[in-house]
Amino acid sequence: MKNVIALVSLFLLFGKAAFAQSLSGSVVDSAGGQGIPGAIVYFPELKIGTTTDSVGNFKMTTMPKGTYEMEVKILGYSTLTQQVIIKNNEVCTCNCKMGASCCSSNEVVITALGNVTNTQRSPTPVSIVTHEMLLQNSSSTIIDAIATQPGVSMTTEGPGTTKPQINGLGFDRVLVLTDGLRQEDFQWGDDHGILIDPYAIYDAEIIRGPASLQYGASAEAGVISFKTQPFAESGTIQGSVLTEYQTNNGLIGTSVDIGGNHNGFVWDLRASNEGAHDYWDPKDGYVWGTAWQQDNARLTLGLIKSWGYSRISISLLERRIEVPDGNRDSTGRFMYDAPQNGQLYPNNAAFLAYDPTIAGDKILGEIQIWWQNSINVGKGKLGLDIGFTQSIHHDIDTGTVGSGNFEVKDIPYSLKYQITGENSGIKLTTGINGTCEFENNYAEPAAPYIGDFEIPNYTDFQSGVYAILQKDYKNLTVSGGLRYDYNNFVGQSMYLANAGTPEQTVVSASAPGAAVQFPSFNNTYTGPSGSIGASYQLPDNNYLKLNVAKSFRAPSIDELTSNGVNIGVNAFQQGTLNLKAEEGEQVDFAYGNNGRDISFEVDGFYNLINNFIFPVRVQSKVSGDSMVDGVPFFQFIANKVIITGFSGYFNIHPYDTRWIEIDNNFTYVYSFLPNQTDSTQHVPWTPAPRLTTEIKFKLTDRKTSILRNTYIEFGMTKYWAQNDIYSALYSEIPSLAYTLFNAGVGTNFVDRVSGRTICSLYINCTNLLNIGYADHLNLAQYFLANNGLPVTVTNQSQGIYNMGRNVGFKLLFPISGHKTQTPEKTMEMN
Repeated sequence: MKNVIALVSLFLLFGKAAFAQSLSGSVVDSAGGQGIPGAIVYFPELKIGTTTDSVGNFKMTTMPKGTYEMEVKILGYSTLTQQVIIKNNEVCTCNCKMGASCCSSNEVVITALGNVTNTQRSPTPVSIVTHEMLLQNSSSTIIDAIATQPGVSMTTEGPGTTKPQINGLGFDRVLVLTDGLRQEDFQWGDDHGILIDPYAIYDAEIIRGPASLQYGASAEAGVISFKTQPFAESGTIQGSVLTEYQTNNGLIGTSVDIGGNHNGFVWDLRASNEGAHDYWDPKDGYVWGTAWQQDNARLTLGLIKSWGYSRISISLLERRIEVPDGNRDSTGRFMYDAPQNGQLYPNNAAFLAYDPTIAGDKILGEIQIWWQNSINVGKGKLGLDIGFTQSIHHDIDTGTVGSGNFEVKDIPYSLKYQITGENSGIKLTTGINGTCEFENNYAEPAAPYIGDFEIPNYTDFQSGVYAILQKDYKNLTVSGGLRYDYNNFVGQSMYLANAGTPEQTVVSASAPGAAVQFPSFNNTYTGPSGSIGASYQLPDNNYLKLNVAKSFRAPSIDELTSNGVNIGVNAFQQGTLNLKAEEGEQVDFAYGNNGRDISFEVDGFYNLINNFIFPVRVQSKVSGDSMVDGVPFFQFIANKVIITGFSGYFNIHPYDTRWIEIDNNFTYVYSFLPNQTDSTQHVPWTPAPRLTTEIKFKLTDRKTSILRNTYIEFGMTKYWAQNDIYSALYSEIPSLAYTLFNAGVGTNFVDRVSGRTICSLYINCTNLLNIGYADHLNLAQYFLANNGLPVTVTNQSQGIYNMGRNVGFKLLFPISGHKTQTPEKTMEMN
C-alpha cells in the first residue's frame, strides 16, 4: 500500500505543470440550422464530455493533443460520430449537424477493437448496452443484465455465479474487461461468477466473434467490455446515490458515487453494498442455499493534459455466496447437509436470513490496481497499461473453515502504439500484451476438515504481439491484422498421504503412503491468429459487414489438471495434460439498416474449431460406473466442432409517432461434432433459441409537469426447447420451452423551475406470470440429492428451478453541476 500511495503522489505531481488545449463548437439541427441545447458531447477514449448550452454551443478546456472520435447524442436525433484533431497550443473548433431520428444506439463509438470506430462501420457485429438500459433492468449481477442481448446468454449455478456466453461459447473463451482490465477472477470455473460491482458499470460494448487479434486467446468467442462512470465535466463535481429493492429474494442494494474534474485532474469514488436472502420459485418454494452478499469500494484518479492522459483505478470487492446443492428428503423438502442446532430442515427464518454462512458457501475476494496511460509520441499515441489483481477463493462446507482455499495473482500488461496518417487516413495499431499469473493453494486445514485440492500450484505466462491496420473510405472501411501468442504453463507436483480422510496431509514424493494428486508439468502453446474484414455503407442507410478470423486458445488450467470433487458443480472433474491448443476459423456476415423509423441487423456466423475442449461424463475406471466419491465423474476431452447460427435485432421507432418504440432481438445457435453418435454429436450447454420483444410507450413531457421522460413498457422472452444435447450418460438433459413476460415503468422527478432532475424511479417486474421454469444453461437443474446422497438427474423437473416473479424498485438521486472553479467566458463559435 505504501508503494501505491507513492505512485499516486508522483502521478499527481507529474501533471501540475502541464496545460491542455481547448475545444469549442456548436451542435445544430441539419434541417433548420437552429442550435440544439442539452446535446451530450463525449470522448469515450478520454471518458470526458460536456453538454451544449441554451443555443447549442459547447466548450471543453481540458483536451490533450491527438486524434479522437467524438460522439454527440440527444434524444430525437441520430447519434453523430466525428473524428476530431486536437493540435498543440491551438483553440480547436468543431461544428456538428445532427439529423432527426428516434434511433441512436446503433452509431455509438466503440473502442474494444483497438481502433476507435462506430458500430455501423465495425467489421464484426457489436451490441451496445446503454446506461439507460442498465438502469431500467432488474438483475443480481452485471452478467444477468446483459444476457438477453443478441448472441449473448449466460450459464449459472445460482445467484452470484453467472458467466457469459457469446455465440454458444463461454468461460475463458469470452474475455471480460472493466475499463480495459482483464477480469481474470476464475474465468475457467463453472461456479465462480464474474467479480464486478454492477452499480459501478455505466455501459457496455459486446463484440460477437473472435477478437483474439487485439486481446489474445481469451477472446476466442468475443469481448464484453464494461465501462465505469464517465468523469465529471470540467470544473464540476458530480455523483449519485442509488438504492434498490427486489421483492423475490429481498435484495437490498445501495451505491454512492462522487467525482470531480478540476483543470484536468479527475477523480471518482464509489462504494456499494448488496445482499439478498434465498430466492423463491413456484416449483421449489424458497431455494435453500441461494443467499449472497457483496461489498465493493472503487477509487479512480486521473490526469488529462496536453501530453495525453494517465489514470489509476483501485478496487476492493468481496462476494460471499451460497451455492445450492439440491439436498432434499424423499418428499422433495430442502434439508440441511448436516443438522443445525438439532434441526434437519431450514425454517422460514433461515430462508429469509441475509446470511450466506448458514449453508455451505464461498468467499470470493478481488483486489484490482490498474494504471492506464496514453502519451503523445510523434504523430501517434503510446499506450502503456499495467495492473495487479488478486483473486481469493474459499469453499466452506460447514462452520468457518474452507476446504478449497487458493488465490490467483495476475499482472496484466499492455504496450501499444497508435497512429493515423493525416493524408492516407490509415490507422495503425501495434503492440504487445498479456499477463503473468500465479496460483497458490493454501495449507491443508486442520482436522476434521479435509482439504479439496482441485488444481495445482502453477505459473502461467501469456504474451502476444500484434499489428492492426484500418482504412476508412467514404463508404468502405477495411481492417485486418495478425497476432502471434506464446503461453507457458508450469505446474508443481503435489502428493497427499491419507487422501480423503481427516488425516489427509500434503507430503513429499518420498513420504510413506504418498499418492500423486498432481504431477509436475511444463506445457508451452504457441500459435497465430488474425482477421480481415470490411463494412460497406449502402444507399438509404443500408450496410454490409464481412469478417474472416482465425482464433487461438491454449487450454485452461482446469482442463489440463483438475483432479477432485468440485463442490460448486457437484462433480468429480479430471483434467487431461496432453490437450492441444484450440484453433478456430470463423466467418461473420451481417446486413443491416439504420433508418429514421426502423433499424435492423441480421448476423450470421460459421465457426469451425479444431481440438475444442469440453467436459463429458464418462465411465469411471475406479468404480466401474460414472460416479466417483458419490458424485458424477467428468473428464475433459477434445474434438472438432462446428458452431453456427444467426442473431440480430429489428427495432421500430417511428419518428412521427415518438410515443411508441418496439424492439425485438433473436438468437439461434447450432453446434455439431462430426463423426459422433446420436448421443454425442452436440456441444454441451448450447443455448436454446430465443426471441425477445419489448414495447415501450413514452409519455409526452409537459413544461408544467414534475414528471419527465416517463415510460411504460411490456416485454416477452420466448425460449424454445433444446433437444440438441450431449446426452451420453446424462452429461446433459433436454430442456423445455417456456415464455416469460415482463413489465416496467419509469420516470424522472424534476424541479419545474430549473428543470433539474431531483430523482429517477424505475420499477421493473420479471416473470410477470410467475411460471416455473429451468433455463437450459441453469446448471443448478442438475443438483439433486436425497438425504445427502447424490442422485443422477435424468429429467429437468428433478433439479432446481429459476427465480419466480420478481419486482424491482430503483431510486437514483443525482448529484451534479456543482462548480469548483469560475468558468471562462464562452468563446465565439465559427
